[in-house]
Amino acid sequence: MRLVLIALAGLWAVGALVAFLQTRDRPTDAKLSAAYLVGWPALLVLMYINQPVPLWVSVPVFFGFIPWFLAGPHLWGILKEPSRIKPGEVVGIPLGYWKWGGLAAVLLGILFDVLVRP
Repeated sequence: MRLVLIALAGLWAVGALVAFLQTRDRPTDAKLSAAYLVGWPALLVLMYINQPVPLWVSVPVFFGFIPWFLAGPHLWGILKEPSRIKPGEVVGIPLGYWKWGGLAAVLLGILFDVLVRP
């Protein structure tokens, strides 16, 4: 099962790498979206291989799936129409959500790490 998950993440990474190569002459937000599509599966595979991982690390990586899932349609929209980029957004998500969501995910991971001990 581990090899199947690694293969699936690897296929997503290859597709994202192709998308990243298509953003050479596109705006920075398109490049960031493509880099996020490449980087998140790589981080997930590294985390899965290096089990056990502390919850304060794995919970934010798990919650990183939501923006990763939304990054594909956002990138497609930017590639078709670059004027869809809005200031103050990364991967189509406002910076406030990144800051507060990241902080909340780390704090939730620390809370789970303290409360759920093996």
